[in-house]
Amino acid sequence: MRDRTVISIVKAFRMRTPIGKPTALLAVPLAAGALVASGLPASAASTATTAVTASTASTASTASASAKAASAPVRIQVSYPYSVRRGRVVSFKVTLVNKLKTRTDEIFLAVKFPKNVTKTRIYVPRGTNYNEHCTRERTRALCVLPGLKKGRSYTFWAKAQVSGSASGKLYGYFGGAVTDTSLTTDPKELLSEFGDSIGWVKTKSSITR
Repeated sequence: MRDRTVISIVKAFRMRTPIGKPTALLAVPLAAGALVASGLPASAASTATTAVTASTASTASTASASAKAASAPVRIQVSYPYSVRRGRVVSFKVTLVNKLKTRTDEIFLAVKFPKNVTKTRIYVPRGTNYNEHCTRERTRALCVLPGLKKGRSYTFWAKAQVSGSASGKLYGYFGGAVTDTSLTTDPKELLSEFGDSIGWVKTKSSITR
C-alpha cells in the first residue's frame, strides 16, 4: 500500500489528456485520434438501424477542437440503435483505439445516462481479461483500464436497463481521459477531477413500447 501522503502528491501533479472530441459528421474515423460515434450495429444479432453522430462547430471552434483532437492519444467509437424498447436492456458497442506509436498511460472511461435508466453496466467480451476496474451504478458506469500498447484497442459493451415507464428519448454520454494514475484509483474521483475537460460523444435513441 502506498502512503497516503505520497498518493496526495501524485494526485496534485497527475497528468491527463482528454480523449479527442469530434468536430464534424464523419463516415470514417479521424486519423488524428478524434472522438467518433460510428454507424455500426449495436449488436451483431440486431437488425435495428444505427446512426453516426458527432458535433458540429463554427470555424473558430472547429480549429480549436481539431488541435485538441490531433494530440488525443485515444479514439473512442460508439455504436448504438436508433430506437430502444422500454423495460429492455439496450447495448452500446464501445471501442477504444490507441493512436500513438507507443503505449498509452492508463485510460479513464465514463458512460452515463441522465435519466430513463435503472441499471448501467460495462461488460468485456467473453474470454477477455482487460484487468478493468469499473463501478456499477444506476445511471452511469466508470472504469479505469490499463494503457493500450501500440496499435491495440479495447472493445466492450455498455449495457443499460431502460425503465419500464420510460418515454421520449434515451440520451447516452461516452467520454474519458488518458492519465498517469493507478488502476486502483476510484473512478468516481477521476470523474470529479476530469469532468469539465471531457469531450462527450452523445447518442440519442427513441424509446418505444
